[in-house]
Amino acid sequence: MDWSAPDAPMVATRAVHFAATAITVGDVIFRVVIAVPALRTEATAAASFGTPTLRVSCLGLGVAVISGAIWLLLQAASMSGMPLHDALSADVLSTVIHETQFGQLTTVRAGFAICLATCLVYDRVAIAQWLGFAAALGFAASLAWSGHAGSTLGEAGYVHLTADALHLMAAAAWIGGLASLILFLDAAYRSKAISPVRDVVGRFSIMGMVSVVALLLTGLINSFILVGSVHALIVTEYGRLLLLKLGLFALMLIIALINRLVLVPRLAPSGNGALRRLACNSAIELALGLAVLTIVGILGTMHPAIHLVN
Repeated sequence: MDWSAPDAPMVATRAVHFAATAITVGDVIFRVVIAVPALRTEATAAASFGTPTLRVSCLGLGVAVISGAIWLLLQAASMSGMPLHDALSADVLSTVIHETQFGQLTTVRAGFAICLATCLVYDRVAIAQWLGFAAALGFAASLAWSGHAGSTLGEAGYVHLTADALHLMAAAAWIGGLASLILFLDAAYRSKAISPVRDVVGRFSIMGMVSVVALLLTGLINSFILVGSVHALIVTEYGRLLLLKLGLFALMLIIALINRLVLVPRLAPSGNGALRRLACNSAIELALGLAVLTIVGILGTMHPAIHLVN
């Protein structure tokens, strides 16, 4: 497929939106589930970490909202069959927003975004943190209705939507959470505060393992529905791109295991060489994760392999 074709803007927009959503949601999950309980008695570390990561949430949410609006405009042009400049009329946009599943989904996700933005403003209040956590999960999970799962019919459709929603939340927790982990490791390196690192990395590792299990199980379900066979996985462009995604996922998992089994035991108050290596590996892991999300953006614009093979 030629990505210089008209699909290219849609692919790029989807990729940016998926990445921004994952980083925003992962940051919220990291702060609520990992940082807050781990740094409860570490006021200095919590202060040096809290402000930068909150900025990441705000920036990520802003990019997600802007890319989501662009996605809606591109979808309106696609659905109407008009050039983009002609589709940007009140009548066309009103029809898409009120009378299509994608438009209604955009409205729901805008509500989640507004709720999350409000909770970020009052982030120091405990109830706002947990409401923001719920809104973030809804913001990520609702993306399932924008892809192939949203058009799968019957009972298989409910299974597909559930699996895809869990898949998206797990991906956000792991990939998006890596951005927050890197910020935390940088703050720990600057402040020489090694003591909370083991606890934070340990908690993140547990969340990562849960996310990996969820990704594997839901990925198998999605692949069964969208690919159907090993033959389709090999002979179709969709299948080969999915294999590339799985290869990047495997590399991420290998790096995560190295971090947990090799580098974390080497952390010591007397030195921070392992800490710097841990941050570097996490950055590589995040880059691979963003590449995975780019592939997700592409796959969502392609015909599933199961429809291309008899």
